[in-house]
Amino acid sequence: MAPERACEEVTKFAAGGMAVELVELAGQWYAHISSVTVPSPPWNKSSFDILVAIPAAYDAADLDGFYVELPCRFGDGEHPRVQGQVIEVLGRQWRLVSWHYPDNRSWIRGVDNIDTHIVHCRGFFLDRGAVNAK
Repeated sequence: MAPERACEEVTKFAAGGMAVELVELAGQWYAHISSVTVPSPPWNKSSFDILVAIPAAYDAADLDGFYVELPCRFGDGEHPRVQGQVIEVLGRQWRLVSWHYPDNRSWIRGVDNIDTHIVHCRGFFLDRGAVNAK
């Protein structure tokens, strides 16, 4: 069973028109977000689906990073932050993106949620600065 708080949030966001659903792989739950708009170029297409791993203890545990659908190209090659583990979910391959909250703006329980994390993840594609920016 997906974490209760994640179910509540996804139900609310989906009812508001966001293309989001919860999916499970081997006991790990993910929020699957469809068609996150990105600038093309430098990305090889104008939108990507992403997956956000949902910890079993959510929302007592923070969200961090995300997976992007493959293929994902940046300019003439790969982005240095799109180098993590590859998983298969929904019949597609996804690669882990190393994109974390900056030290001066960490996850805030009770304020941040799946929606604010999606905004944070989209910042990666927009070349917003973070502690691990390229």
